[in-house]
Amino acid sequence: MTATMMEQPLATSRWKRRAKYAAIGIGVVVLVFYGAGGWYFSGLLRSDGLQPESPSRDFDVVVLGLDESTITLAGADEAISKPGRYGLWWEGGYVQVGDVVEVRADGSVVRELIPIDGSPPISTGLDDPDRVEVDLESYAYGHPDHLGLPSSDVTYQSPLGDMPAWLVTPVSEQAVDTWAIHVHGWRADRRETLRALPAFAAAGVTSLVIDYRNDAGAPADPTGHYRFGRSEWQDVQGAIDYATAKGARRILLVGYSTGAAAVMATMEQAADVDPIVGLVFDSPNVDFGRAVKTEAARRTIPGTPIPIPNSLTVVAMTIADWRWDVAWDQINYVSRAGDTDIPMLVFQGSADETVPPSVARDLAAANPARVGLVETTAGHVESWNVDPDAYETRIRDFLVEVIG
Repeated sequence: MTATMMEQPLATSRWKRRAKYAAIGIGVVVLVFYGAGGWYFSGLLRSDGLQPESPSRDFDVVVLGLDESTITLAGADEAISKPGRYGLWWEGGYVQVGDVVEVRADGSVVRELIPIDGSPPISTGLDDPDRVEVDLESYAYGHPDHLGLPSSDVTYQSPLGDMPAWLVTPVSEQAVDTWAIHVHGWRADRRETLRALPAFAAAGVTSLVIDYRNDAGAPADPTGHYRFGRSEWQDVQGAIDYATAKGARRILLVGYSTGAAAVMATMEQAADVDPIVGLVFDSPNVDFGRAVKTEAARRTIPGTPIPIPNSLTVVAMTIADWRWDVAWDQINYVSRAGDTDIPMLVFQGSADETVPPSVARDLAAANPARVGLVETTAGHVESWNVDPDAYETRIRDFLVEVIG
């Protein structure tokens, strides 16, 4: 055997060893990437999505001036130039801003002024140390008193104890037997529901606007986490019991964003859903896993411009399920939407960056005979803001369909 012939098996053997070591090295890198990365992002998922957090105000808008009909705003909030109607809160008052009248070269925006409560804020300019900094928000009303409807603070019972709520009644003094229970969304509060209440009142419907577990001032869930309907439904059930005890014979459940998940869970878990005659959802977050994947796709691996791969997101979600019992399949209510036999009205904005619009579309497609989908150009829970009259009209029409 020649030297060359002897060298060939040796070379082949060395190549196989190197390939083996390379494969092991790649395997280790992949394992570390997905193991460590999945663990890290599961923790981020907990802090960003599962842990309760009370809503906060961003005073990033400044009032430059106003007259009887307009207000001039400047600041970092992109919403200052968004079309539609929004609320403006400051210490001591509340107004609504309406149509954009003018966008100026310096970036300031002149908008229609709609007084609501208190004296309008006044400022002489950005260089004024006493300038009024305000919070521009989508809620449009700061309190039930701003609606011009009779309202009161009440308390209902849940398995965790006392839960606060607002009771908002129609102006009519005649006895009403139809109630709507309004459930706000993730990291929001009761004010999120106020925009829709006049439409229900106009139809003679009493509205019960509830706080529930993990809200500020309400008992916390024993897990310390949002459960996306898995435990919150018990609070909705407590609100139903309160309404029926007060004479309600027909009940509508109204869910905003993740409030819709609590409503869907109620429909699945409640022992008696006979009083429930209709469901109304706005930007329904009824497949939280899809919202997580959509948000993750917008982010990059820390310290790099590399987008987070979907495979890493799936691993992180799996680890989060193992660590905190998220139960992704259970909180995907879209997969079971076809089982619901109750009429449903769904609003969804195409510019929603919190809940993928595909969720509402799939919800409607799963039960087209029962679900009416109203698509708008709005952002998350902002369909009222872009066209209040159309929004309220569609609710009133739906109420005529389900309660006469």
